Amino acid sequence: MNMNNNVFLSWFAGFCDAESNFQTTKIKRINKDGKITSIGLKYSFHIGLHERDKPLLEFIQVKLDNKGKIYEYPNKKESHLAIYTNSDLKWIIENVFNNYSLLTKGQLIRYEQFKLGIINNLKRLDSLDDFNKIMVSSDNIKSNINNLSSFYIDNWIVGFLNGEVSFTNTINKNNLVPVIYLEHTDETVIKLIKERFNISSNIFSRTRDTRKTTYILTIKSKTDLKTIVNFLDEMNNLIGYKLIQYKEWKQKFNI
Repeated sequence: MNMNNNVFLSWFAGFCDAESNFQTTKIKRINKDGKITSIGLKYSFHIGLHERDKPLLEFIQVKLDNKGKIYEYPNKKESHLAIYTNSDLKWIIENVFNNYSLLTKGQLIRYEQFKLGIINNLKRLDSLDDFNKIMVSSDNIKSNINNLSSFYIDNWIVGFLNGEVSFTNTINKNNLVPVIYLEHTDETVIKLIKERFNISSNIFSRTRDTRKTTYILTIKSKTDLKTIVNFLDEMNNLIGYKLIQYKEWKQKFNI
């Protein structure tokens, strides 16, 4: 867990696209007649991980100038880094996300809504109509992937994989074979990863019940697996329990 700030913040943006939560919470104030009299607004930033990754959250917190607080939830076996105060939230906007871009559209929309409220100090609105007027439209949100350096993209990819990728296996002709599995709701970043490494596998989509459609990249070929492994070994930026999983998976399949 030793990165310079430029590497870390590029990695962190990718990790946040996978794991973080920008919250803009509206609190309805209702009078005795059941009429909404105002809308209160609160903002927060969260990263929730399995409790075994508490050291990863501690590392992130240190790199973020010790902003926020880490909470433990033993019943859920989870640890959370939460940032609530407006001064700390402004700090992460100005020092992180204004300079290190999120790339998934859903996360960008949530971030821009969160940023709009904090920068403009919006704490109270008179009605739901007023809240709807400040809602960020997805039509106005575009990722700037094409304008980013290869250095940034590569470190972003490692951070994103640190949150989303699975190093697993499947059975082929009664033999256990290694697989790298990636699934996310943003097709653009799945395509980005496929194209960055010239992966031969196709991207598939699926929709389950009322959930959003997800896009799946399953990497099985020896050539593609070796390409990803060489990249991750060279970057050397996987952190926490994901790194343990990766090393165990490599050792198991002698990759």
